[in-house]
Amino acid sequence: MRIILFLAIILSSSSLKASHIVGGEIYYDYLGNNSYRFYISVYRDCLSNGAEFDSPLSLGVFSGSNLIQDIQVPFNGSSVVPVIFNNPCVTPPTNICTEHSLYTAVITLPPSANGYTIAYQRCCRGPNINNLINPDDTGFTLSCFVPGTSNNHFINSSPRFIDYPPLLLCNNEDLVFDHSATDPDGDQLVYSLTTPFSGANSINPAPSPPPGPPYNNVIWSNGISPVNPLGGGAAISIDPNTGILTASPNLL
Repeated sequence: MRIILFLAIILSSSSLKASHIVGGEIYYDYLGNNSYRFYISVYRDCLSNGAEFDSPLSLGVFSGSNLIQDIQVPFNGSSVVPVIFNNPCVTPPTNICTEHSLYTAVITLPPSANGYTIAYQRCCRGPNINNLINPDDTGFTLSCFVPGTSNNHFINSSPRFIDYPPLLLCNNEDLVFDHSATDPDGDQLVYSLTTPFSGANSINPAPSPPPGPPYNNVIWSNGISPVNPLGGGAAISIDPNTGILTASPNLL
């Protein structure tokens, strides 16, 4: 099976209105007997005034747009992501703090011709994000798809990224980062840049259950796009075969 991995780049900062979301990932392992273990990896700004990690997290299971299950996933703690910065000529800022939590849930999914969408939504992102419209009223959606019964593709584990991107970049210094993923089944992986999903808002920041697909995209600021998220004059690309991400930022 050939799987396409999409990478979304958002520039984030501090928060209001429960504005704390930095990013995340969702993936799963097939355990046998129609059982799957799902992993929901969530990153938040730990210096924000926003909400703590959800306890519990509401995970929706959908057939098409129809809700099949609403799973309440317990919170199992969190850890601070280290800021790795090796430029001896620059003193890194002290107002960077990202916290990570990994939720897990085992779910039984009867074989289905159409497969299942698994989704989680949370609001909001930081208000000082530079490349989105109304970022502090824009949440995110983490979703993944469990294939249907055609060719036994439902007997499948999904890909997952190997490493977390650096939290801090130097302006006018090139970034070369291995943003590849691994797949337990050995499926071919193809990488591209894309616009991320939005999800939830400041009125209902943690919908339980989350709504079903299809999901809306975030709204980029003028001049910004998924292949140009860093602004005019900057460059970014990802190798579709290796997952190597290269970027040349030129704006603070």
